[in-house]
Amino acid sequence: MKKYILPLLVCSGIAASFGFSSDEKPKISLCHTEEGETEDAVKSTLVETRKKLSALAQGDAVVMKYFDTLADTLNTAYRRERSMTAQEVEKVCAGLEFAAEKHKLQTRKNAEKTPYISHPIGVTNHLMNIGEVRDSTILLGALLHDTVEDTQTTFEEIESKFGKQVAGYVKELTDDKSLAKEARKRSQVIGAAHKSQGAAQIKLADKLYNLNDLLNNPPQDWTQTRIDRYYEWAQSVVDRLPQANDKLLTAVEDLINTYWENQEETQNSSN
Repeated sequence: MKKYILPLLVCSGIAASFGFSSDEKPKISLCHTEEGETEDAVKSTLVETRKKLSALAQGDAVVMKYFDTLADTLNTAYRRERSMTAQEVEKVCAGLEFAAEKHKLQTRKNAEKTPYISHPIGVTNHLMNIGEVRDSTILLGALLHDTVEDTQTTFEEIESKFGKQVAGYVKELTDDKSLAKEARKRSQVIGAAHKSQGAAQIKLADKLYNLNDLLNNPPQDWTQTRIDRYYEWAQSVVDRLPQANDKLLTAVEDLINTYWENQEETQNSSN
């Protein structure tokens, strides 16, 4: 069974890992640090965001693992790649804290009831580590993509805090909850072709996360038929998205193909 593992990036041979120990004391190794530097804004921001997230998610191991992967990647993007500014990293952290606060009472549908914030962080990890996305507005859109749909957040609130473009991405990715479930699913298929490139990339990363979750850790009350239908529906959405990120698209298609190959093998073995 094929699984996707998010890579941890390194910085010029020196691990850019945040490697927090169980007592949450940070052991941060930085690259390109100037001699005599005593304060680092990005380091401080990531450490503080981790503390806030740990409190909101009650130190959940999955959530903290996902955050540490994201922190490593953000740190590398800022220090080694120079593909993100300190201000952009800080803005992404602000978005993560905002989303964690909004989703703090929600959990995923898996047996472990993982805190829901694991999902937007995981989607953002897919964008950065598989899709190689460094646009902070897209990353913020990913972190916030379920806040309006699933919490009491408004588009106006997001725009005031994170800007019009981020709010636009969230609006593109928010289902109309006034519609019945099947109508919402049809609406996603119909609307997929009209997504902006930023929203299309978030949608690909979102589908990749959910499909991988169903493959490896499905809700206990989901039958095989229901999972099959989700994969079929996800394929129909992905097929209509505009060309936006080949790496993410390939990852989604590979996962869908792997799923159906596994289903075929299971069926053949039972005959």
